[in-house]
Amino acid sequence: MLRRISIFLFLLASPLWGQTTLNGAGATFPYPMYSKWFSEYNKLHPDIQFNYQSIGSGGGIRQVLAGTVDFGATDGPMTDEQLAQAKTKILHIPTVLGADVPAYNIPANGIVDYQRPFVLNPLKEGKWLRASTIKVVNRQTVHHILTGYLAEVPGPGQVANESKWGTSLGGYAVGAESFVEPPNTGAYIPPGGAVGFQVHYTPYGQQVTEHSQIALYFYKDKPKYVMRNSVVLNANIVIPANKESTELQAYIDVPKDMMLYGAFPHAHYRGASSQFFMIEPDGKKTLLVSLPHYDFNWQREYNFVQPVKVPAGSKLLAVYTYDNSVRNPANPDHNRVVPWGDQSFDEMLYTAFHYEWIGETSDKMDQYKAYDKELNDNRLFGMLDTKMNGKLDMSELTGPIGKDFAASFAKIDTDHDGFIEPNELLAAQAAGQKRRQQASQPGQAAPAAAPAQPAPEKTGGGQ
Repeated sequence: MLRRISIFLFLLASPLWGQTTLNGAGATFPYPMYSKWFSEYNKLHPDIQFNYQSIGSGGGIRQVLAGTVDFGATDGPMTDEQLAQAKTKILHIPTVLGADVPAYNIPANGIVDYQRPFVLNPLKEGKWLRASTIKVVNRQTVHHILTGYLAEVPGPGQVANESKWGTSLGGYAVGAESFVEPPNTGAYIPPGGAVGFQVHYTPYGQQVTEHSQIALYFYKDKPKYVMRNSVVLNANIVIPANKESTELQAYIDVPKDMMLYGAFPHAHYRGASSQFFMIEPDGKKTLLVSLPHYDFNWQREYNFVQPVKVPAGSKLLAVYTYDNSVRNPANPDHNRVVPWGDQSFDEMLYTAFHYEWIGETSDKMDQYKAYDKELNDNRLFGMLDTKMNGKLDMSELTGPIGKDFAASFAKIDTDHDGFIEPNELLAAQAAGQKRRQQASQPGQAAPAAAPAQPAPEKTGGGQ
């Protein structure tokens, strides 16, 4: 399951001063990250240009030794024999930490379940993530790749389940770009443990082998601010057959003042439009992101020109429309009632977002962990509360998840006021989780059936 971890190096072969164009060549893997760095550097120093050819590590070494380039990049240091051939002193500078996602053979046809491999984390000390990029070999077959830090390495036969993920190290979807943190802001990656992946492959008529790669760029010094990520989703959706427009929604309550940096809407082939709103405690509704013509083939995070302040008590609301009719040329089957599901022939209502807690700094992260938990704990309520009034009645308990809770309505409604409030739903979730844990232990009697829980998040929570 484990594949190599690589350090890519600049091989500086000549002085930098007095030059207007720096020529380089070498490894292909870090090329997307280098391109981003060179572009940003050139904005600050317009008189310095970069010309980097991604011809492979071996080619980069040969050109450095021949003196035809100013710098090179390779996935390992030059040998003593190679250094002895150099016409000038070579300086090795580690730049990018990368991991290969374990290779997977994708059949020409059929359905491939989500793959959840992992690689060991090579860091001996904690690092602050500044940017990441994922390189995919076969774009036709890779639906998405998501990542998360694992404090514990999965045991033999175990997978990197998202429920145990911590910090996200970045992700990929069709059309997505590299993720770069705002200035002086980062995500902390602890030492040890492992990096988990969630990979969705879709066969397209040709058998191929895919081994994607991820490159990570770290801060040299600790940044001041902490970037976090979460998601608004609705795993309770049901889309009627042969209907041209079905509108569905979900929200999440914000327990503390936050700064919102960007949002990443995601649906499948029937997704027609997507909107993302902020609803403040006084009822003011602000449209943050609008995709009137959602395109599955062009997905990305939408970063705000200026971060948006979200007051405590606000709601972040995601609204999607779906076209499950014959008029949708991408529709796999317009005669099918479509539920939430992992595969592209099912659907999703899923908007990930990046944020900071106002007041949090990298020196006092522990004080803010409780806010992350409170934010994510209320996600299920935001799926079911279609009236958005902070309480659930029987008419709202529809869909596969809602119906399970409807069957236990009287038991969950502990104050017997005819509604399920957020604290009552949380208590029911906790009780159901406890019963499932007891049932999974050897020698325990099977408990009474508990209401179903929503599908695991693709982001793994993102704390």
